[in-house]
Amino acid sequence: MKLNCAFPKRKKLTHQRRFDILFKKGNREFHYPILAFWSYVTIDEQVSFQAGFSVPKKHFKKASDRNQVKRWLREAFRTESKNLETALIEKNMQIALIFITVKNDNISFDIIKPKIKLLLSEITEQVLNAQ
Repeated sequence: MKLNCAFPKRKKLTHQRRFDILFKKGNREFHYPILAFWSYVTIDEQVSFQAGFSVPKKHFKKASDRNQVKRWLREAFRTESKNLETALIEKNMQIALIFITVKNDNISFDIIKPKIKLLLSEITEQVLNAQ
């Protein structure tokens, strides 16, 4: 049996309005070098979350470098998001998240993965403590 390791389009944050809501009213979590914004939302799709990933041109001049870091962010999120998804399903909630890198100080997947795991555990904790 083949393991499905996809990150489907319906779980990708694409609507500009949701981005605006996240930046204006969203909660923040920060663990260097990743900043996460998240907020409770209502999503038309049957998913528990939608996630976006941003790597600023200011810190990574080459598009190939930005794309590599975004791939690392997506992979770390995909592998570590199971607890968050379980908590959201249990509470019958939906959230939108965006992860942004803030510096390029020798960033690598080995640095990104534990930080994403830490951010997701903090967000999961807040979801579980919500009414």
